[in-house]
Amino acid sequence: MELREYIKIIRKYWLVFWGAIIIVGLAAFTYTKMQPKSYLASTTLTVNKASAMKQSQVNYYLYDNYYNVQSSALFSQIVVSWFSSPAVVKAIYEKADIPLPEISQGKLAKTFKANREEPSTIKVSLVGTNKEETTNLMNAAADVIQTNTNELGRQDKENVYDIIKFAPLVTDNSPNLALNTIIGLIIGFIVGIILAVSIDYFKKEV
Repeated sequence: MELREYIKIIRKYWLVFWGAIIIVGLAAFTYTKMQPKSYLASTTLTVNKASAMKQSQVNYYLYDNYYNVQSSALFSQIVVSWFSSPAVVKAIYEKADIPLPEISQGKLAKTFKANREEPSTIKVSLVGTNKEETTNLMNAAADVIQTNTNELGRQDKENVYDIIKFAPLVTDNSPNLALNTIIGLIIGFIVGIILAVSIDYFKKEV
């Protein structure tokens, strides 16, 4: 079928064609508009183990604290696992003085997303609907992790780690209203053509 024939069909069933564009575009606009405001908070944590000895204190080479770096890297794996623990997430909400959401433990464990990067750097992110609460939760997360780390340090005096945190960055993560509306109009355009051609085809068959 040539382009000219498509244009003739669209003109013939212009009401169906434009109706599909308007309905789908309006649906995309309304759906996006109804979505709650969303914020993305992210920060970086670095696990650091201070050396018990300095190079100037010994007469042998300390390999630039190689073993401390390796130890920090291994401990960072434990820190990442804490973020997927419902108990730790609960402690973070309590630290931020925010009511714990009434969701399952499985969903609670997915509240934070933590990814470990070599050797001992952890990127943490969180999506929330309230900017202030999202920021408070991210700040509380670093404090809870440090508290848990200190607790382990009391049990093992030789393995004391510091959690170095950066101020969280919080940005608007809401759906793009203009973009989604344009996508809806494009989909409506395609649907309109399909409907018009289908109606014309079945009328000819009858």
